[in-house]
Amino acid sequence: MEIVTSWEQKAAQRTREEIALNLLQRGMIVQEIAQVTGLTIEQVQQLLALLPQEN
Repeated sequence: MEIVTSWEQKAAQRTREEIALNLLQRGMIVQEIAQVTGLTIEQVQQLLALLPQEN
């Protein structure tokens, strides 16, 4: 049995967020990113709000 530590969980979460940010920058839609990364739609939308807005 493998024990996952809290820092490993945090690292995995950060990795999912970085992947989501990359996909958002490439124009992928929020719902698909949530499915691919395992993040919630709300989490992906929060990441989207962090991206600079294009004019």
